[in-house]
Amino acid sequence: MPVVSAELLLMLMPLAAVIAILLGWQQQRLADARRDSLDTHRAILTLEAAFAHVPVGLAVLDLDLRFMRINRQLAEINGLPAEDHIGKSIHDVIPDIAPAAEVRIRQVMARSAPLLGFVFEGATPAQAHVRRVWRESIYPVVDRNGAMLGVTVVVEEITEQQRLAGALKDSQRREQRRTNELEGLMKAAPAALFVASDRECRRIKANPAAERLLRLRRGENPAADAPGHRAFAVYAGGTLLALDQLPLQRAAATGEEVRDEPLTVRFADDERLHVVINALPLRDEAGEVVGAVAGFVEAPAATANAEIDG
Repeated sequence: MPVVSAELLLMLMPLAAVIAILLGWQQQRLADARRDSLDTHRAILTLEAAFAHVPVGLAVLDLDLRFMRINRQLAEINGLPAEDHIGKSIHDVIPDIAPAAEVRIRQVMARSAPLLGFVFEGATPAQAHVRRVWRESIYPVVDRNGAMLGVTVVVEEITEQQRLAGALKDSQRREQRRTNELEGLMKAAPAALFVASDRECRRIKANPAAERLLRLRRGENPAADAPGHRAFAVYAGGTLLALDQLPLQRAAATGEEVRDEPLTVRFADDERLHVVINALPLRDEAGEVVGAVAGFVEAPAATANAEIDG
């Protein structure tokens, strides 16, 4: 076996040290590369999972408006399997809405700025004869140098939300029309009318005829305990009625119907008004009492069932 001289060892030791350092650096770079590769792989898996499971439609289009990626949600909206989209243009897949969509996408590409929340209608092969509504956002895809690569399209179907919103508006219009009709009826009716919109009769609306007969100011609550009311008392024969015994309050509180009940209203100056009153409960769609309505007309004194003492 050859013997290495001490002089040669002294010469080789610095070179060995340099090689060791270089090998260490190389191993560190390999370890860093493996770690970066693993991080990149994890990031890709995370993005893939997000792309597949977000509750909206997603697609990536190239500069020729061809599908590069598409998730299941958007593929189902379009009515074709996801794999049948790849490489095809939007004109091939969704011809009914492609022309208008292309205008928006080209706008995003030209400005390199997103277009958010655009609402549009159309039909796709999934339901070719059904007009549907979507909310769409388009984002530019650029490289590190700012060069345009394509766009990402985010699509959410809002057909049902639009239908419900339209139904709500129709309902509100119908309610407003009924309110206007009731207001007109209240103003035109020659008989005195009251409408209580709660079971406790805290909110009572009187029509002009009722305000005139009961000497109420415009918009004044006729309840006997209302602040600032004009003082009057109500009698059934010779019996003074408490607030909860009045026909409107009874109908609202108990659901009782009051028919042709003669009453006498006595004002602070001792003037008396004889009336005949009806009261009916108001019910909601479920049949629950939510208020009451009452109407009365002035009656001759002879119809009162008794005189008031004092």
